[in-house]
Amino acid sequence: MAEDTRSEQERRKFVRLDLTENVRAIDAQGHDIGRVEKVGAGGMQIRLNEGPGEKFDQGSRISIKIVEPGNVQQQFDVEVRMCDGKLLGVQFLS
Repeated sequence: MAEDTRSEQERRKFVRLDLTENVRAIDAQGHDIGRVEKVGAGGMQIRLNEGPGEKFDQGSRISIKIVEPGNVQQQFDVEVRMCDGKLLGVQFLS
């Protein structure tokens, strides 16, 4: 099998954009779980807050509220795709 030499971004179905603003992710219980670092049409990546926090199991479905600067808020239902204790990757559900 030939090695895939395309970059990670080229292999992705949707392009991810790096966020420079302080966009926060809030769980269903109202806890700030971390900062949204990347977002794309298919999902987002959240850098989790340091210290003991929630455990996010791959495949679980959760609701996350995103709070942008100026207190602009949006609720999303997502599926956990990965969590390594520092980063949480989620896919948007329709």
